[in-house]
Amino acid sequence: MTVHDPALGSQAAFRLSQLDDLEACVVIYLRLWCAGPQGRCAMRSDLTNGLGKSRADLTTKAFAAMVDLLALHRRRPLHHHALNSACLHPDEANFARFVANAASGDREDALWLAMLMVRADLAPQLTAVAADFGLRIRQMLVQRPDQATCLH
Repeated sequence: MTVHDPALGSQAAFRLSQLDDLEACVVIYLRLWCAGPQGRCAMRSDLTNGLGKSRADLTTKAFAAMVDLLALHRRRPLHHHALNSACLHPDEANFARFVANAASGDREDALWLAMLMVRADLAPQLTAVAADFGLRIRQMLVQRPDQATCLH
């Protein structure tokens, strides 16, 4: 059972600073991943600083699986802003909300959002991977807040 927070999702976010820490990390990691090998290396370094090497490996694999599913089975491209942009694209906000919902156990809302991104038959798989990734990021933020920077 999840606790319903009426403030979540009730207001559009237009700036990265309006997101909570988990959602901001998701957006930043998406931007880094899409920036190519150097961005992926920066993401991996940040995860290693926050989680340690072995858990960073698992977290990176979960993120890669999620992005691969989106790349192979997307309904349409997932748009994002440049890495240093303070603005937030609606696709980024929805993707971050999707991961946050999956990580918090709000499976129905996460599945609904997943079906907007991929075919309905792949939505449970995408949601499971997003939950794994989101929980790992949440763990990083809670257990080691001084080391978990998410590069922001």
